[in-house]
Amino acid sequence: MPLDDDAIAAIYRDYGSMVHRMALRGTHDAAAADDVVQEVILKVWRAAPKADNIAGYLAQTTRNLLVDRYRAASRRPRVVTQIDENIAEPAYDVDEIDRALDALLIDQALSRLSADHVAIVKLLHVQRMSITDAATTLGVPEGTVKSRAFYALRQLRVILDEMGVRR
Repeated sequence: MPLDDDAIAAIYRDYGSMVHRMALRGTHDAAAADDVVQEVILKVWRAAPKADNIAGYLAQTTRNLLVDRYRAASRRPRVVTQIDENIAEPAYDVDEIDRALDALLIDQALSRLSADHVAIVKLLHVQRMSITDAATTLGVPEGTVKSRAFYALRQLRVILDEMGVRR
């Protein structure tokens, strides 16, 4: 049974910009991104997913729609009557879409960690610092860095699992 108008309005208000950013990264075209957002919201309205993981559902639905659009565009025969170099081809790069969605999900997951854990994850895994360098940067012993890294990654796995990320 479809969701009511108030629920859809709340979902659009809370997550519409997230879906639009993901769609824009995947299409590189504002009009196409708007179309994707409308399709995603329509699918949410029809499917009435559980509210416990709506962000994960929206991200996966957006990814699926972008991949479908990419595949459909690659299957259509192209009729070229005159070459116009000013017209850009639709840029649906599946790998770029996956990277954008992964980055968005990681950002959301990191926002749920403590500040100490976020700092450790960023230093060790984003900036690729050694444990010694991270300890010096943070002004804490190396054992504290190792301990925080262990608990941060464990908590990050739990958060990603709650968000429905399975890899």
